[in-house]
Amino acid sequence: MPGIVAAYAIVLSGVIATADGRIARYLSHLNDDLFRAGLFVAVTTLVLYVGLHWLAKHFDAADAAIRASEERWKFALDGAGDGTWDWDGPTKKVFYSPRWKHILGYGVDEVGDRLQEWFGRIHPQDAPRVREQLRLHYLRKIPTFQCEHRLRTKDGSYKWVSSQGQIMRRHPNGRPQRAIGTLTDISERKESEARIAGALNFTHAILYSAPVGIVTYRASGETVSANDAAAQFAGCDVEDLVKQNFRELASWRRHGLVELAERALRENKTVFHATQFTTLSGRDTWCELRFAPFVYDGEQRLLLILQETTEQRAAIERLELLHAAVAAAPTAWIVTDARGVIEWVNPAFTTLTGYSAAEVSGRTLSLLKSGRHPASFYANLWRTIADGRIWQGEMCNRHKSGALYHERMTIAPVRDHDGKIAHYVAMKENITDQRQLEAQLARSQRLESIGLLASGIAHDLNNMLAPIMLAVSLIKDRHRDRETLELLDMMQGAAQRGGGVVQQVLTFARGADGARVQIDVRPLVKELAQLVRETFPRQIRVTVAVPPSPLLVQGDVTQLHQVLLNLAVNARDAMPDGGTLTLKAETVELDALSATQAPSGKPGSYVKIGIVDTGSGIPPEVMEHIFEPFFTTKPRGEGTGLGLSTVYGIVRGHGGFVTVNSTPGMGTEFDVMLPVCTEQKTPAQPLSSLDAPRISGGGRRVLVVDDEAPVRLVTSKMLNRLGFIAVAAEDGQKGLDRIREQPDGYSVAIVDLMMPGMNGYRLIGELKTLAPSMPIIVASGMMGDKEGEGGRAMLLTLGVRTVLAKPFAEKAFIDALDAELGAAVRTGPVRIPSDRAPRYGTS
Repeated sequence: MPGIVAAYAIVLSGVIATADGRIARYLSHLNDDLFRAGLFVAVTTLVLYVGLHWLAKHFDAADAAIRASEERWKFALDGAGDGTWDWDGPTKKVFYSPRWKHILGYGVDEVGDRLQEWFGRIHPQDAPRVREQLRLHYLRKIPTFQCEHRLRTKDGSYKWVSSQGQIMRRHPNGRPQRAIGTLTDISERKESEARIAGALNFTHAILYSAPVGIVTYRASGETVSANDAAAQFAGCDVEDLVKQNFRELASWRRHGLVELAERALRENKTVFHATQFTTLSGRDTWCELRFAPFVYDGEQRLLLILQETTEQRAAIERLELLHAAVAAAPTAWIVTDARGVIEWVNPAFTTLTGYSAAEVSGRTLSLLKSGRHPASFYANLWRTIADGRIWQGEMCNRHKSGALYHERMTIAPVRDHDGKIAHYVAMKENITDQRQLEAQLARSQRLESIGLLASGIAHDLNNMLAPIMLAVSLIKDRHRDRETLELLDMMQGAAQRGGGVVQQVLTFARGADGARVQIDVRPLVKELAQLVRETFPRQIRVTVAVPPSPLLVQGDVTQLHQVLLNLAVNARDAMPDGGTLTLKAETVELDALSATQAPSGKPGSYVKIGIVDTGSGIPPEVMEHIFEPFFTTKPRGEGTGLGLSTVYGIVRGHGGFVTVNSTPGMGTEFDVMLPVCTEQKTPAQPLSSLDAPRISGGGRRVLVVDDEAPVRLVTSKMLNRLGFIAVAAEDGQKGLDRIREQPDGYSVAIVDLMMPGMNGYRLIGELKTLAPSMPIIVASGMMGDKEGEGGRAMLLTLGVRTVLAKPFAEKAFIDALDAELGAAVRTGPVRIPSDRAPRYGTS
């Protein structure tokens, strides 16, 4: 711009110099020097004015650009998270940016402008290092000041920061005039570095102090690192081990380890291998190897972890041998800790107690207590073993099922290295059979003695009762008045009852007498079942299980019927609240060992008749006396105590014996063992206790719907015997399908209520839609979730008039059929007799 102004001045001066003559003539009178001097001053002033104006304008623009650049620099530093500072030498003041203050936890107005605001917060341990870096920069030995150190924050804690700065202007004498710099928070980086350093130290400690060998390889097979344990296993120094390449080792190839390493690298997964290995020193050993691939610095590598297992393998083999021997032992073994908590048991323990290892782990042997031993018994046991002595003895314990058993046990303490008791080892031997055999032998001997005594007593009683009976008959002939005859009948009845008692005593004492014929026990069992169903409480369910082939014995029908009836009555009395009575018969073979389990037992073929109840069971203290005459647990006046003794005498007289197995609270099973009859004769048939049918089916079809196969079978057989055609269905859906096939083809339907899938209520509703006029008889042992009055009301709503409660007698069944078939041609509901009102129990 100044050049342009000068050029313009020269041109202007030339123009003036060459103006027309008039101006030259006008000015000629002036002095030429004065004119030129004035003209120069004017032109120079104009040039200076224009130049100064241009310079001022561009200086303002430069100053604004500098301020904008500085603001952008500070903004960029604040955006990057760095604080800034600006030190002015002449004033000794420092500008600290808001970000600088925020890093230390201060507000904008909480930090002054002196240099001490920075130096006064430097950690004492870091201050010398910071001052040394400042000194070196001041002396121009380093281009910039840079140092990592700790600064105290507002809350008194210290934070790692990175301080950087530079002297921007110096005085000619070299003293700093201005310096600027930044402050960066590096706390997180320092913490990360500390964690990494700790991890590296931890990894290094593990690598070189681990008891297992650790070696790293490159994929090419070169060894990168190894620890002392690996070198000791290989039989060389770490330096020699690091020089090896596993791909070149003959021992690796011989044992297939090269293939395993290549597989781990190829599949990028850990490979485990246990093998016998020959080391570089020629030592044979067992070891476990783990090849684990990994990537480091972009390169695939392989980690080998090896552990020698020679001693462990030998110890494991010894333990496995010992474990196999103990597991196969017939004696129960138990290992507990010092408190008696079970840690291990063998399979024989489960056989003895019924508890599996999982069920008793963490528990004590007190779960086996039967309650038959006083507290002092267990206190003495614990006192003995706690003193370090061995305890031996016998005890009665309780099986998982609730049954009692006897065992002989030995408990020995096991001490640790310090001599303290750490464990107890117990060995249990089941001696229940031995104790039962001893008890049976003692009972048999006791019964033999009582039998001899009873025989003598019965003989004397018969002698006393015989004249009484004769005298009563004579007096009756002479005195015919009513009062006398009543007294005589009373006396005769009492004498007859006394004679019956005597006969029972004689039966027990001498065994059974009477005519013996060949008997098939199946009809005998079925006849008893029918009698029980008709006379026992209805809440007792009766089941029968007999084979299709004959079961022949030689015996007295009346006496055997008395045996089974006595046992059934006992079973009834044991189930006052209801239950299940099972009558079964089968043929069994007893060997010499099995025959010795019962008194009078002999090897051979037997017909076993079982009477099983689900009642209260027989307590052990009662079991020893049940066959003794006059022994009873019933209240005075309700039992003579001769029922089971009579059973015992009759069965023994038939050449058989009786066994009993009972669990308190779960039930009892009596088994009558009678020798099989080998002679083939026409068996005697027991007298039937059933009444003749009163109705005839006439070929009419009856639908029987019940999910219990035995019920369907028995009901169908009853119907067929009465002349009906029974069609059975095992569930509601199949029963509905039968009706859909022939809606008008059935005279009556017998329906159970509780069935899977479609229940009886729903089925009855469907049947009433398809065949509205068809009578329906409900035969059920329970009303389910519609129990009680609500169930009966629903059945009446569905049109059901007759309900048979299971189990029911054939007479009740026939009465129900008769009532419903008669009602089919009459109008109005049929009233259910009170003795056949529905009961609700288990089906």
